[in-house]
Amino acid sequence: MKRKVWTGVKWAGLAVASALPLAAIADEKTPKVVFDQMGVFADVLAIVQDRYVEDVDTPSLIENALNGALGSLDPHSSYVPPVEFTEQRTANRREYGGLGIEVQIEGGLVRINHAIEDGPAYGAGIRNGDLITAVDGVDIRGKSLDEAVSGMRGLKGEPVTVKILSPGKVSRDVVVVRDTVRGRAIRHRVEQGVGYIQLETFNNEKLTKDTISALADLNTQLGKLDKLVIDLRGNRGGLLTQSVSISGLFLDGGEVLSARGRDASDNERYNAEAGELYPDMKIIVLMSSGSASAAEIVAGALQDRGRGLVLGRRSFGKGSVQSVIPLGLEDGALRLTTQRYYTPSGQSIQGRGIMPDLLVSSLKDTGEIRKRFREESLRNYLINPNETDYEERYEDVIYPDETLPDGEDFQLRKAVEILKTSQYERLLKVQESKF
Repeated sequence: MKRKVWTGVKWAGLAVASALPLAAIADEKTPKVVFDQMGVFADVLAIVQDRYVEDVDTPSLIENALNGALGSLDPHSSYVPPVEFTEQRTANRREYGGLGIEVQIEGGLVRINHAIEDGPAYGAGIRNGDLITAVDGVDIRGKSLDEAVSGMRGLKGEPVTVKILSPGKVSRDVVVVRDTVRGRAIRHRVEQGVGYIQLETFNNEKLTKDTISALADLNTQLGKLDKLVIDLRGNRGGLLTQSVSISGLFLDGGEVLSARGRDASDNERYNAEAGELYPDMKIIVLMSSGSASAAEIVAGALQDRGRGLVLGRRSFGKGSVQSVIPLGLEDGALRLTTQRYYTPSGQSIQGRGIMPDLLVSSLKDTGEIRKRFREESLRNYLINPNETDYEERYEDVIYPDETLPDGEDFQLRKAVEILKTSQYERLLKVQESKF
Protein backbone atom coordinates (compact mmCIF):
# COMPACT_ATOMS: atom_id res chain seq x y z
CA MET A 1 0.00 0.00 0.00
CA LYS A 2 1.50 3.34 -1.00
CA ARG A 3 1.43 5.99 1.67
CA LYS A 4 0.26 9.42 0.50
CA VAL A 5 2.04 12.29 2.17
CA TRP A 6 2.51 16.06 2.01
CA THR A 7 1.22 18.18 -0.89
CA GLY A 8 0.94 15.51 -3.54
CA VAL A 9 3.98 13.46 -2.52
CA LYS A 10 3.84 9.68 -2.14
CA TRP A 11 6.25 6.92 -1.15
CA ALA A 12 7.31 4.27 -3.63
CA GLY A 13 8.90 0.86 -3.07
CA LEU A 14 12.59 0.48 -2.25
CA ALA A 15 13.32 -1.57 -5.35
CA VAL A 16 12.26 1.04 -7.93
CA ALA A 17 15.52 2.71 -8.90
CA SER A 18 18.34 1.44 -6.71
CA ALA A 19 18.03 -2.11 -8.04
CA LEU A 20 19.07 -1.01 -11.54
CA PRO A 21 22.84 -0.87 -12.16
CA LEU A 22 24.20 1.96 -14.26
CA ALA A 23 24.98 -0.30 -17.22
CA ALA A 24 21.39 -1.59 -17.29
CA ILE A 25 20.00 1.95 -17.25
CA ALA A 26 22.40 2.94 -20.02
CA ASP A 27 21.40 -0.08 -22.13
CA GLU A 28 17.73 0.92 -21.94
CA LYS A 29 18.40 4.43 -23.24
CA THR A 30 20.68 4.89 -26.27
CA PRO A 31 23.48 2.90 -24.58
CA LYS A 32 26.67 4.49 -25.89
CA VAL A 33 25.45 8.08 -25.71
CA VAL A 34 24.17 7.80 -22.13
CA PHE A 35 27.17 5.86 -20.89
CA ASP A 36 29.57 8.30 -22.57
CA GLN A 37 27.76 11.25 -20.94
CA MET A 38 28.13 9.66 -17.52
CA GLY A 39 31.81 9.30 -18.26
CA VAL A 40 32.03 12.99 -19.15
CA PHE A 41 30.41 13.86 -15.83
CA ALA A 42 32.97 11.74 -13.95
CA ASP A 43 35.82 13.41 -15.89
CA VAL A 44 34.51 16.91 -15.13
CA LEU A 45 34.13 16.06 -11.45
CA ALA A 46 37.69 14.74 -11.29
CA ILE A 47 39.10 17.86 -12.97
CA VAL A 48 37.15 20.16 -10.63
CA GLN A 49 38.37 18.25 -7.59
CA ASP A 50 41.97 18.47 -8.81
CA ARG A 51 42.23 21.93 -10.35
CA TYR A 52 39.52 24.27 -8.97
CA VAL A 53 40.96 27.35 -7.28
CA GLU A 54 39.66 26.27 -3.85
CA ASP A 55 38.99 22.97 -2.12
CA VAL A 56 35.74 21.43 -3.29
CA ASP A 57 33.02 19.84 -1.15
CA THR A 58 32.46 16.93 -3.52
CA PRO A 59 29.26 15.52 -1.93
CA SER A 60 27.63 18.97 -2.12
CA LEU A 61 28.78 19.37 -5.72
CA ILE A 62 27.20 16.05 -6.70
CA GLU A 63 24.02 16.88 -4.78
CA ASN A 64 23.74 20.22 -6.60
CA ALA A 65 24.35 18.48 -9.93
CA LEU A 66 21.54 16.01 -9.22
CA ASN A 67 19.16 18.79 -8.24
CA GLY A 68 20.12 20.79 -11.31
CA ALA A 69 19.25 17.84 -13.54
CA LEU A 70 15.99 17.08 -11.74
CA GLY A 71 15.03 20.77 -11.57
CA SER A 72 15.24 20.91 -15.36
CA LEU A 73 12.34 18.44 -15.45
CA ASP A 74 9.98 20.38 -13.18
CA PRO A 75 10.24 22.45 -9.97
CA HIS A 76 8.99 19.66 -7.68
CA SER A 77 11.46 16.89 -8.59
CA SER A 78 14.60 16.84 -6.46
CA TYR A 79 17.22 14.77 -4.69
CA VAL A 80 16.71 14.35 -0.94
CA PRO A 81 20.03 13.93 0.93
CA PRO A 82 20.28 11.16 3.58
CA VAL A 83 20.01 13.40 6.66
CA GLU A 84 16.97 15.27 5.34
CA PHE A 85 15.34 12.02 4.21
CA THR A 86 15.76 10.51 7.67
CA GLU A 87 14.25 13.63 9.27
CA GLN A 88 11.26 13.52 6.94
CA ARG A 89 10.54 9.88 7.73
CA THR A 90 10.81 10.25 11.49
CA ALA A 91 9.19 13.67 11.94
CA ASN A 92 5.88 13.73 13.79
CA ARG A 93 3.65 15.47 11.27
CA ARG A 94 2.37 18.89 12.39
CA GLU A 95 3.76 18.42 15.91
CA TYR A 96 7.29 19.69 16.20
CA GLY A 97 9.83 21.51 18.33
CA GLY A 98 10.15 25.00 16.97
CA LEU A 99 8.73 28.51 16.89
CA GLY A 100 5.11 27.79 15.96
CA ILE A 101 5.18 29.39 12.53
CA GLU A 102 4.23 28.30 9.01
CA VAL A 103 6.55 29.80 6.42
CA GLN A 104 7.45 30.03 2.73
CA ILE A 105 10.21 31.63 0.66
CA GLU A 106 9.20 34.94 -0.88
CA GLY A 107 11.66 37.21 -2.68
CA GLY A 108 14.60 35.38 -1.12
CA LEU A 109 13.26 35.92 2.41
CA VAL A 110 11.25 33.70 4.75
CA ARG A 111 7.67 34.94 4.91
CA ILE A 112 5.46 33.94 7.84
CA ASN A 113 2.16 32.68 6.46
CA HIS A 114 0.83 31.95 9.91
CA ALA A 115 2.00 32.35 13.49
CA ILE A 116 0.07 29.91 15.68
CA GLU A 117 -1.69 31.96 18.33
CA ASP A 118 -0.64 29.83 21.28
CA GLY A 119 2.87 29.33 19.87
CA PRO A 120 6.13 30.89 21.09
CA ALA A 121 6.65 33.15 18.04
CA TYR A 122 3.18 34.69 18.38
CA GLY A 123 3.79 35.25 22.08
CA ALA A 124 7.00 37.10 21.19
CA GLY A 125 5.10 39.51 18.93
CA ILE A 126 5.66 37.87 15.53
CA ARG A 127 2.65 38.03 13.20
CA ASN A 128 1.40 36.79 9.82
CA GLY A 129 3.12 38.57 6.94
CA ASP A 130 6.32 39.31 8.86
CA LEU A 131 9.60 38.47 7.12
CA ILE A 132 12.60 36.76 8.72
CA THR A 133 15.96 38.02 7.43
CA ALA A 134 18.43 36.42 9.87
CA VAL A 135 18.57 33.61 12.47
CA ASP A 136 21.01 33.93 15.39
CA GLY A 137 22.91 36.59 13.45
CA VAL A 138 23.20 34.50 10.27
CA ASP A 139 21.77 36.18 7.15
CA ILE A 140 19.30 33.78 5.48
CA ARG A 141 18.50 35.88 2.41
CA GLY A 142 18.79 33.82 -0.77
CA LYS A 143 18.93 30.47 1.01
CA SER A 144 16.58 27.57 0.33
CA LEU A 145 13.65 27.12 2.68
CA ASP A 146 15.28 24.11 4.36
CA GLU A 147 18.55 26.00 4.85
CA ALA A 148 16.75 29.07 6.15
CA VAL A 149 14.66 27.27 8.77
CA SER A 150 17.29 24.75 9.88
CA GLY A 151 18.67 27.23 12.43
CA MET A 152 15.21 27.71 13.91
CA ARG A 153 14.96 24.04 14.88
CA GLY A 154 16.30 22.96 18.23
CA LEU A 155 15.53 21.56 21.64
CA LYS A 156 12.49 22.66 23.58
CA GLY A 157 13.39 25.49 25.96
CA GLU A 158 16.33 26.78 23.91
CA PRO A 159 16.17 30.44 22.77
CA VAL A 160 16.79 31.61 19.21
CA THR A 161 17.11 35.20 17.96
CA VAL A 162 15.39 36.04 14.69
CA LYS A 163 15.56 39.35 12.86
CA ILE A 164 12.04 40.36 11.90
CA LEU A 165 10.95 42.82 9.23
CA SER A 166 7.30 43.82 9.63
CA PRO A 167 5.42 45.82 6.98
CA GLY A 168 5.99 49.54 7.55
CA LYS A 169 8.34 49.00 10.49
CA VAL A 170 12.08 48.98 11.16
CA SER A 171 13.65 45.52 11.39
CA ARG A 172 14.13 44.22 14.93
CA ASP A 173 15.65 41.28 16.79
CA VAL A 174 13.16 39.03 18.55
CA VAL A 175 14.15 36.30 21.01
CA VAL A 176 11.87 33.25 20.83
CA VAL A 177 12.09 30.26 23.16
CA ARG A 178 11.54 27.04 21.22
CA ASP A 179 8.63 24.87 22.25
CA THR A 180 6.62 21.88 21.06
CA VAL A 181 3.74 23.16 18.98
CA ARG A 182 0.69 21.38 17.60
CA GLY A 183 -0.62 22.93 14.42
CA ARG A 184 -4.28 23.77 13.94
CA ALA A 185 -6.59 21.50 12.01
CA ILE A 186 -9.69 23.67 11.62
CA ARG A 187 -11.47 26.80 12.83
CA HIS A 188 -15.20 27.26 12.74
CA ARG A 189 -17.88 29.75 13.70
CA VAL A 190 -21.34 31.01 12.80
CA GLU A 191 -21.06 33.89 10.33
CA GLN A 192 -24.27 35.93 9.96
CA GLY A 193 -26.46 32.86 10.37
CA VAL A 194 -24.28 30.72 8.09
CA GLY A 195 -21.85 27.96 9.06
CA TYR A 196 -18.19 28.76 8.41
CA ILE A 197 -15.17 26.43 8.56
CA GLN A 198 -11.60 27.38 7.74
CA LEU A 199 -9.17 24.62 6.79
CA GLU A 200 -5.64 26.00 6.78
CA THR A 201 -3.84 22.77 5.85
CA PHE A 202 -4.61 19.18 4.96
CA ASN A 203 -1.39 18.00 6.55
CA ASN A 204 -3.11 16.83 9.71
CA GLU A 205 -4.37 13.29 10.17
CA LYS A 206 -7.14 14.48 12.50
CA LEU A 207 -8.56 17.00 10.04
CA THR A 208 -11.57 14.94 8.92
CA LYS A 209 -12.44 13.96 12.49
CA ASP A 210 -12.14 17.58 13.66
CA THR A 211 -14.23 18.76 10.69
CA ILE A 212 -17.03 16.34 11.55
CA SER A 213 -17.01 17.69 15.12
CA ALA A 214 -17.01 21.29 13.91
CA LEU A 215 -19.96 20.65 11.59
CA ALA A 216 -21.89 18.99 14.42
CA ASP A 217 -21.22 21.99 16.65
CA LEU A 218 -22.41 24.39 13.93
CA ASN A 219 -25.52 22.26 13.45
CA THR A 220 -26.25 22.54 17.17
CA GLN A 221 -25.67 26.29 17.23
CA LEU A 222 -27.84 26.96 14.18
CA GLY A 223 -30.53 24.36 14.89
CA LYS A 224 -30.02 23.16 11.32
CA LEU A 225 -26.83 23.49 9.28
CA ASP A 226 -28.19 24.18 5.80
CA LYS A 227 -25.64 26.74 4.54
CA LEU A 228 -21.86 26.40 4.76
CA VAL A 229 -18.77 28.34 3.68
CA ILE A 230 -15.60 26.22 3.38
CA ASP A 231 -12.63 28.58 3.45
CA LEU A 232 -9.59 27.14 1.62
CA ARG A 233 -7.91 30.45 0.86
CA GLY A 234 -4.15 30.19 1.25
CA ASN A 235 -4.39 26.46 1.99
CA ARG A 236 -1.23 24.95 0.46
CA GLY A 237 -2.41 21.35 0.60
CA GLY A 238 -1.30 18.31 2.59
CA LEU A 239 -2.36 14.70 2.91
CA LEU A 240 -4.14 13.23 -0.09
CA THR A 241 -6.09 10.90 2.20
CA GLN A 242 -7.53 13.91 4.03
CA SER A 243 -8.54 15.69 0.80
CA VAL A 244 -10.46 12.57 -0.25
CA SER A 245 -12.14 12.04 3.13
CA ILE A 246 -13.01 15.75 3.52
CA SER A 247 -14.59 15.73 0.04
CA GLY A 248 -16.46 12.58 1.04
CA LEU A 249 -18.22 14.40 3.88
CA PHE A 250 -20.14 16.35 1.21
CA LEU A 251 -20.49 13.68 -1.50
CA ASP A 252 -22.57 10.51 -1.60
CA GLY A 253 -19.82 8.27 -2.94
CA GLY A 254 -18.37 8.59 -6.44
CA GLU A 255 -15.08 9.89 -7.76
CA VAL A 256 -13.13 12.63 -6.00
CA LEU A 257 -10.08 12.62 -8.27
CA SER A 258 -7.84 10.51 -10.42
CA ALA A 259 -4.04 10.46 -10.55
CA ARG A 260 -2.62 9.54 -13.96
CA GLY A 261 0.93 8.67 -14.89
CA ARG A 262 2.82 7.98 -18.10
CA ASP A 263 1.35 4.49 -18.43
CA ALA A 264 -2.18 3.26 -17.82
CA SER A 265 -0.81 0.95 -15.12
CA ASP A 266 0.20 4.05 -13.13
CA ASN A 267 -3.35 5.45 -13.02
CA GLU A 268 -5.31 5.52 -9.76
CA ARG A 269 -8.84 6.63 -8.88
CA TYR A 270 -9.99 7.86 -5.49
CA ASN A 271 -13.65 7.66 -4.49
CA ALA A 272 -15.66 9.08 -1.63
CA GLU A 273 -17.43 6.76 0.76
CA ALA A 274 -21.20 6.62 0.44
CA GLY A 275 -23.31 8.69 2.82
CA GLU A 276 -22.75 12.45 2.92
CA LEU A 277 -23.43 14.21 6.22
CA TYR A 278 -25.69 17.09 5.18
CA PRO A 279 -27.12 16.27 1.71
CA ASP A 280 -29.41 19.33 1.50
CA MET A 281 -26.81 21.86 2.61
CA LYS A 282 -25.77 24.69 0.29
CA ILE A 283 -22.00 25.02 0.02
CA ILE A 284 -19.62 27.72 -1.18
CA VAL A 285 -15.87 27.09 -1.26
CA LEU A 286 -13.60 30.13 -0.96
CA MET A 287 -10.39 29.92 -3.01
CA SER A 288 -7.38 32.14 -3.63
CA SER A 289 -4.28 32.04 -5.83
CA GLY A 290 -2.51 30.53 -2.81
CA SER A 291 -4.88 27.54 -2.57
CA ALA A 292 -2.99 24.50 -3.83
CA SER A 293 -2.82 20.72 -4.16
CA ALA A 294 -5.22 19.00 -1.72
CA ALA A 295 -7.27 22.22 -1.43
CA GLU A 296 -7.71 22.21 -5.20
CA ILE A 297 -8.74 18.55 -5.12
CA VAL A 298 -11.60 19.32 -2.70
CA ALA A 299 -12.76 22.42 -4.60
CA GLY A 300 -12.55 20.63 -7.95
CA ALA A 301 -14.49 17.61 -6.68
CA LEU A 302 -17.35 19.65 -5.20
CA GLN A 303 -17.49 21.88 -8.27
CA ASP A 304 -17.40 19.07 -10.84
CA ARG A 305 -19.96 17.02 -8.93
CA GLY A 306 -22.35 19.98 -8.71
CA ARG A 307 -22.22 19.88 -4.92
CA GLY A 308 -21.24 23.49 -4.35
CA LEU A 309 -19.99 26.75 -5.81
CA VAL A 310 -16.42 27.99 -5.83
CA LEU A 311 -15.92 31.71 -5.16
CA GLY A 312 -12.76 33.83 -5.13
CA ARG A 313 -9.75 33.70 -7.44
CA ARG A 314 -8.21 31.04 -9.66
CA SER A 315 -6.17 28.67 -7.51
CA PHE A 316 -2.44 27.90 -7.60
CA GLY A 317 -2.41 24.96 -10.02
CA LYS A 318 -0.30 22.38 -8.13
CA GLY A 319 -1.67 19.30 -9.83
CA SER A 320 1.26 16.90 -9.88
CA VAL A 321 2.20 13.95 -7.67
CA GLN A 322 5.74 13.33 -6.44
CA SER A 323 6.83 9.78 -5.56
CA VAL A 324 9.53 9.57 -2.90
CA ILE A 325 11.84 6.74 -4.00
CA PRO A 326 14.42 5.62 -1.39
CA LEU A 327 17.86 5.03 -2.91
CA GLY A 328 19.35 3.10 -0.01
CA LEU A 329 20.03 3.53 3.70
CA GLU A 330 23.01 5.85 3.13
CA ASP A 331 22.01 7.43 -0.19
CA GLY A 332 18.91 9.52 0.52
CA ALA A 333 15.95 9.49 -1.84
CA LEU A 334 14.61 10.75 -5.13
CA ARG A 335 11.49 12.92 -5.19
CA LEU A 336 10.17 12.48 -8.73
CA THR A 337 7.00 13.72 -10.42
CA THR A 338 5.14 10.60 -11.57
CA GLN A 339 1.46 11.58 -11.97
CA ARG A 340 -0.95 14.44 -12.61
CA TYR A 341 -4.17 15.06 -10.66
CA TYR A 342 -7.48 15.22 -12.54
CA THR A 343 -10.89 16.36 -11.31
CA PRO A 344 -13.93 14.05 -11.73
CA SER A 345 -14.75 15.65 -15.10
CA GLY A 346 -11.27 14.78 -16.37
CA GLN A 347 -9.68 18.23 -16.11
CA SER A 348 -6.01 18.42 -15.13
CA ILE A 349 -5.32 20.79 -12.23
CA GLN A 350 -1.64 21.15 -13.14
CA GLY A 351 -0.64 24.67 -14.16
CA ARG A 352 -4.28 25.78 -14.44
CA GLY A 353 -5.83 25.34 -11.02
CA ILE A 354 -9.55 25.64 -10.27
CA MET A 355 -11.46 28.51 -11.86
CA PRO A 356 -14.17 29.86 -9.50
CA ASP A 357 -17.80 29.92 -10.55
CA LEU A 358 -17.76 33.53 -9.41
CA LEU A 359 -14.57 35.61 -9.55
CA VAL A 360 -14.51 37.87 -6.49
CA SER A 361 -11.53 39.94 -5.41
CA SER A 362 -10.50 40.54 -1.82
CA LEU A 363 -8.76 43.77 -2.87
CA LYS A 364 -10.16 46.96 -4.35
CA ASP A 365 -10.12 47.62 -8.08
CA THR A 366 -6.82 48.83 -9.58
CA GLY A 367 -8.01 48.82 -13.19
CA GLU A 368 -6.24 45.61 -14.13
CA ILE A 369 -5.71 41.98 -13.11
CA ARG A 370 -2.89 41.80 -10.58
CA LYS A 371 -0.08 39.39 -11.41
CA ARG A 372 -0.18 36.52 -8.92
CA PHE A 373 2.38 33.86 -8.11
CA ARG A 374 1.09 30.48 -9.23
CA GLU A 375 2.44 27.16 -10.48
CA GLU A 376 3.03 28.56 -13.97
CA SER A 377 5.28 31.21 -12.42
CA LEU A 378 7.78 28.49 -11.45
CA ARG A 379 10.74 27.73 -13.69
CA ASN A 380 10.29 24.56 -15.77
CA TYR A 381 6.77 24.00 -14.49
CA LEU A 382 4.98 20.96 -15.91
CA ILE A 383 2.75 22.19 -18.72
CA ASN A 384 -0.93 21.23 -18.78
CA PRO A 385 -1.85 19.19 -21.90
CA ASN A 386 -5.00 21.32 -22.18
CA GLU A 387 -3.80 24.44 -23.99
CA THR A 388 -7.10 26.35 -23.94
CA ASP A 389 -7.00 29.76 -22.30
CA TYR A 390 -7.57 29.66 -18.56
CA GLU A 391 -6.79 33.19 -17.49
CA GLU A 392 -9.03 35.35 -15.33
CA ARG A 393 -10.66 38.20 -17.24
CA TYR A 394 -10.72 41.62 -15.62
CA GLU A 395 -14.32 42.27 -16.69
CA ASP A 396 -15.49 39.08 -14.91
CA VAL A 397 -14.06 39.99 -11.51
CA ILE A 398 -16.30 41.51 -8.84
CA TYR A 399 -14.38 44.06 -6.76
CA PRO A 400 -15.31 45.63 -3.41
CA ASP A 401 -16.33 49.26 -3.73
CA GLU A 402 -14.50 52.13 -2.09
CA THR A 403 -16.95 52.23 0.82
CA LEU A 404 -15.92 48.79 2.10
CA PRO A 405 -14.61 49.23 5.66
CA ASP A 406 -10.96 48.36 6.18
CA GLY A 407 -10.52 44.84 7.47
CA GLU A 408 -13.88 43.56 6.23
CA ASP A 409 -13.73 40.27 4.31
CA PHE A 410 -15.50 41.06 1.04
CA GLN A 411 -15.24 37.54 -0.37
CA LEU A 412 -16.79 36.02 2.74
CA ARG A 413 -19.50 38.67 2.78
CA LYS A 414 -20.31 37.89 -0.86
CA ALA A 415 -20.44 34.14 -0.15
CA VAL A 416 -22.89 34.64 2.74
CA GLU A 417 -25.04 36.93 0.59
CA ILE A 418 -25.26 34.35 -2.22
CA LEU A 419 -26.07 31.48 0.14
CA LYS A 420 -29.02 33.45 1.48
CA THR A 421 -30.53 34.29 -1.91
CA SER A 422 -31.74 32.55 -5.05
CA GLN A 423 -28.49 33.57 -6.74
CA TYR A 424 -27.00 30.34 -5.38
CA GLU A 425 -29.36 28.17 -7.42
CA ARG A 426 -28.88 30.32 -10.54
CA LEU A 427 -25.10 30.05 -10.35
CA LEU A 428 -25.35 26.32 -9.73
CA LYS A 429 -27.36 25.89 -12.94
CA VAL A 430 -24.72 27.84 -14.87
CA GLN A 431 -22.06 25.61 -13.37
CA GLU A 432 -23.92 22.44 -14.36
CA SER A 433 -24.07 23.60 -17.99
CA LYS A 434 -20.24 23.68 -18.13
CA PHE A 435 -19.68 20.04 -17.21
